Amino acid sequence: MKVWGLAATLGFAILAFVLGQAVGGGALTAAGYDVLRLGNNGTATAMFVWVADPVQIITLVLAVRLTGEDVLAYFALNVPHLREVAIAVAGLGVVIVVGDALTLAFGRELVPPFQLEIHRSAQAAGTLAWLWLALIVVGPVGEELLFRGFLFRGVVHEPRDVLPGILLIALMWSLLHYQYDWFGTSVVFVIGMLLGYVRHYSGSTTLVILLHMLLNIESVAETVIVLGWV
Repeated sequence: MKVWGLAATLGFAILAFVLGQAVGGGALTAAGYDVLRLGNNGTATAMFVWVADPVQIITLVLAVRLTGEDVLAYFALNVPHLREVAIAVAGLGVVIVVGDALTLAFGRELVPPFQLEIHRSAQAAGTLAWLWLALIVVGPVGEELLFRGFLFRGVVHEPRDVLPGILLIALMWSLLHYQYDWFGTSVVFVIGMLLGYVRHYSGSTTLVILLHMLLNIESVAETVIVLGWV
C-alpha cells in the first residue's frame, strides 16, 4: 500500500484539523455566536462538531485519494473479529472502572462541571438530541479517522514504530481535550494508549470507533445520572 510519509501525514492532518476548526468557527459566527465567548453552550458545541468534523473527514479522504489507494483500506475501516471486539470492550470496561475509582479516590468530581453545563444548556434550548449525536457518533468518527486512522497509518510503518507511534498519537489526542484539567487529560491519554493498542493488534479503526462511541455513551450516561434526569 502506498502511504504518505511522516511529514506529509502530519501536514495533511494539521490541514484537516485547521480547516475543520475554521469552518466550524465560521458556522458559529454566521449563526450569531461569539466564538470567543461561547462558554459551555451545548447547542454551539453540537453545531461546531456537526460542521467541523465532516470538513475534517472530507479533507482526509481527499488526502488519501491522492495516493490512489482504497479509502476504506487506508483508514482500516474493516469488520473486526468478534473475539477482538469482546476483548477490546472488556479492556475498555476495566479502564473506565479504574479511571472512575481513581477519580473518586482523589476526591474529584466524576463528571466535570463543563460537561454538566453543556447538557443543561442543550436541554434548555431543545437541542439535547443533537448534542448527544455529536458526542456519541460524529465526534468519535471524526477523531478516530484522524488519529487512529490517518495518523496511525502514516506514523506506524514498521514494528519499531508501534510503541512510539501509539504514545505520540495518544499524547496529541489528549492535548486536543484541553477542556479537561491535568487529571482528566491524563485519563484521556491512558484511554488513547488503549485505543492505539487496539488499533494495532486488531488492524481495525472500525473497532476503535466503536470503543470511542461506547466510552462516550458511558460518559453521557454518568452525566445524566449526576444531573438527576433518571
